[in-house]
Amino acid sequence: MAKKSTRPDQVLKATQEQLPVANELAVSTDALTQVASQLRDAAAQMTLGLQTLQQALEGMAPKVTVGGAATVAAQINTWEDDPFSQAEATQDPIDATPIQVAMPVNNNPLLQTQINGPSPIPSIYAPGTTEFRYWTAAEAVARGVNFWAQWLPAGTRWTVMQAPMRVNLVAGTDLNARYSRQFGLRFYQDTVKGRQVFSGESPDVCCHELGHAILDAFRPELYDAASTEAAAFHESFGDMSAILNALQLDSLCEKVIRETGGRLNVNSRLSRLAEQLGWAIRQRSPTGADQDCLRNAANRFFYQSPDTLPTTAPASQLSSEVHSFSRVFTGAFLDALARMLDVVGPATTNNLRMVSGHLGRLLVDAVHLAPITAAYYSQVAASMVQADQQRFGGRYHASLTSGFVEHGILAPSAVAALRNAQVPRPVQQQAIAGTDITPRGPTLLTLGGESDGYLRAAHEAPQLPIRSLQTDYLTLEVHVPSETPRYSVASASLGIGPALEPTAEQAARGFVEDLIRRDRIDFEPAQSVVAAELITSQARVKKTHTVAVTEDNKVRLKRMHFNCWCNLCSLGDKGSMKAC
Repeated sequence: MAKKSTRPDQVLKATQEQLPVANELAVSTDALTQVASQLRDAAAQMTLGLQTLQQALEGMAPKVTVGGAATVAAQINTWEDDPFSQAEATQDPIDATPIQVAMPVNNNPLLQTQINGPSPIPSIYAPGTTEFRYWTAAEAVARGVNFWAQWLPAGTRWTVMQAPMRVNLVAGTDLNARYSRQFGLRFYQDTVKGRQVFSGESPDVCCHELGHAILDAFRPELYDAASTEAAAFHESFGDMSAILNALQLDSLCEKVIRETGGRLNVNSRLSRLAEQLGWAIRQRSPTGADQDCLRNAANRFFYQSPDTLPTTAPASQLSSEVHSFSRVFTGAFLDALARMLDVVGPATTNNLRMVSGHLGRLLVDAVHLAPITAAYYSQVAASMVQADQQRFGGRYHASLTSGFVEHGILAPSAVAALRNAQVPRPVQQQAIAGTDITPRGPTLLTLGGESDGYLRAAHEAPQLPIRSLQTDYLTLEVHVPSETPRYSVASASLGIGPALEPTAEQAARGFVEDLIRRDRIDFEPAQSVVAAELITSQARVKKTHTVAVTEDNKVRLKRMHFNCWCNLCSLGDKGSMKAC
């Protein structure tokens, strides 16, 4: 074990000086990054700024009618799903061709976002410019918010410290992206083989990180859950968010249908997530990402209990690391999506858009209904199947269950047990106090006793129960996945019969031990989670958790952020990347 044991009294020694230093470093880094970016793109800014002004004056943008009045809908350039999106993956991809879309508008007052820095005039900017990156990220985030908002319970709001949720497009140098309650969405840039790679330039990455924020908004108990399955589902939800939001573009739907022949659960530009970031990572760690992207949803990974898996493994194998383990659920999701399209058939853009909305709605229903247990995957899967019974009369039962069974998330006996399980009922939502929001229709499904965390702000967000856990370092307080199971279901095992569900404490212990083995916990933080994240980001280490000291002198495990990718730790002494 690389780190030495840290006593609680040592943890308590975090000093007041750390936070000012961290803040100064953060401000200096941001300032230098912004200056460098402005210098690089100055020429493009001047030329394109004049072009934008000319277009506005000449009224070249198409007109739309809003409230009876004709207004100009400005057009922007953006990538469809990733800068390296291709019909057939190649070893050395080239940039895709941008598409033109209308300037994004987020009409959801409780789910607003704000990109740091000045907003450029919307126009057709060239790839590689600061303005292009700005509008690519803005379009992806707004499209994602609009997609999820139509299914979320009325009153859902961000679980962040500052609203609107902040978006930082260049938060530092890294091949990564992050979501945290303290800082919102943060994206990074790095230079690989002479090419600058900006993670926030990929709509895949933007919609993945947005997925973390959306899930945290309506099920905040998952944020600090000491559970591999809960954390892995957070990562899977980010990837599912990227896929579903890509399908809101007709142009991408048309390409996917043409390239796959309507068979969506094959390797395609839809299944491949974050191709450019995956390429950059492979240049430094050839086995650190899938061979054609960061993660591929078209996979055949089969569920295994996380405590039976290795802590780390090459991308071609399954491990208990949450990004790796997330691929089991994402693979089942893509299979379900493909079979849902077969049910409604034929494979047209309209049908593909429709089933993507249906599947997004079932995901929201399931997260709302599913209790957070040690076997969280199976509870979410069962909740999706039962929500389909209520929403769509069981139309997608075979599509969903076949995907979950083939990936081992539900044992065959679990599917049989669901035939007699309770079906959730629709309820009319009440008006949201203190807002002008009037819920329309029975937007919620219930079995009774679901969390209302989606109505809570960050300072009052509900949390899972706390248990003390003894580690080799110290006694930690953790939030355990101990809610009461709603369905009598289980995942499959590689042997005969369903897998045995661990206790909440066993699941928490496995999760914490994995964090320790991968050096993911900062055991010597500053006096707050915010300060700890600032300090560790300057050190360029991949800590995801820290410890906070409670008023009664106990040490509690707290999450700092979710990473987009977490298979590498930091630069070694000679500039090579070392594994987790």
